[in-house]
Parts: sequence; C-alpha cells; structure tokens
Amino acid sequence: MQFVTLIRFRRKLTRDDVDRTDRIIRENPQVKVSLMLWTFGSYDGLLVAEAADEKTYMKFILQFADYLSTETLVAVPRDEALKLAGLR
Repeated sequence: MQFVTLIRFRRKLTRDDVDRTDRIIRENPQVKVSLMLWTFGSYDGLLVAEAADEKTYMKFILQFADYLSTETLVAVPRDEALKLAGLR
C-alpha cells in the first residue's frame, strides 16, 4: 500500500529532530520512504511511503507525533484506479 502524509511542524525543528527522523526511517525497513519534500503553504512537508498495511504505517508515523502533526492519505496508482473505476 502507498501512503502520502502531509506534515506540519509542531515547533521549530532542531538538529536532534532531523537526526531522529533519519533514525526512525532507517530503523523501520518495513516502511519504504520514497520521497520527502518540504513545502510552502498550508503544510510544511510531504512524505510518500509504502507499507504492507495501515497498521504497519500507523505504528511508523506515530513515532513522529511529538514534533510533527500529520494527515495521511492512502494512495492508489492511477492505472489501478482507472481499472477499478471501469475506465480501462
């Protein structure tokens, strides 16, 4: 399953927060992070990742809860969505 997580910083990030983020990603091989971006606008960043199921991803993303506020979307590849919708 693919997940897109919209991120807001709860506070000004520190070097320790950045190092911790890298460590959490490295220590959770069951979640494959494919893209991390910082953004302008309503959200401060975006994370795109893949995990076997929602429970695995939830356990992963909750590790950031003290310094990030998140909103996660389940993503379906376009071709698969078109097939499910009967358009292909």
